[in-house]
Amino acid sequence: MSITKEDTVAEVVSKNVGSDHVFSKYKIDFCCGGGDSLEKACKESGVSFETLKLEIESVKNNIVGDSRLDQLDLNSALKRTVDVHHKYFKTVIPELYPLASKVAEVHGKQHPEVVEINILLSKIISEITEQLAVEVNTLFPFVEKHIHEKEGGTLLEESVKDILKLSIRNIESSHSLVVDLFKTIANLSSNYSIPEGACNSFKLLYEKLNSFEHELHKYIHFEKNMLFPKLLKL
Repeated sequence: MSITKEDTVAEVVSKNVGSDHVFSKYKIDFCCGGGDSLEKACKESGVSFETLKLEIESVKNNIVGDSRLDQLDLNSALKRTVDVHHKYFKTVIPELYPLASKVAEVHGKQHPEVVEINILLSKIISEITEQLAVEVNTLFPFVEKHIHEKEGGTLLEESVKDILKLSIRNIESSHSLVVDLFKTIANLSSNYSIPEGACNSFKLLYEKLNSFEHELHKYIHFEKNMLFPKLLKL
């Protein structure tokens, strides 16, 4: 894919493996703000288009096994959501939340921001956990059932499409909420800048929060720009 200023951030992330890390480096939103053109995103972040383009191409060329996520069929997209994104959250959340609570308890007096971060993280985890449960227990089985019906030649009723649209709107509202909460965490932590003299637990918390935010953006980007459009075509 030849990258141009007119391409949207979401298009570039979908078609260029590893580009998400470049966008994160320059604080460019590639999930909820993925509809912005590269020209606009570069202007707002203060990086030149040529610099961004060169870095994306360099990252892509150094990654073996390039995959075009935009070419996945619906069944594969559903499977990837669970096997990659859901699995990440289920693995990391049980480690991250106790760590945040510990740091807030030990360092809250000297660094009151970690107390607020712990509260915000609790809200984020609650929202994500509920969202994953809805997807795996309700939405995805519903979709798989109707995929089989469509493959059997049965046309989907408008009521089914309305349910899908409503479910997607609800999930996207949840996406927006957790992204906004994480923006507050990033601001409170000065973009995860580790204070001088911080202990290993403090350092580990900020490193994990930074990684968690990045993976959250990847998950939202995948659903918003690849999975949901496929659902709406059922």
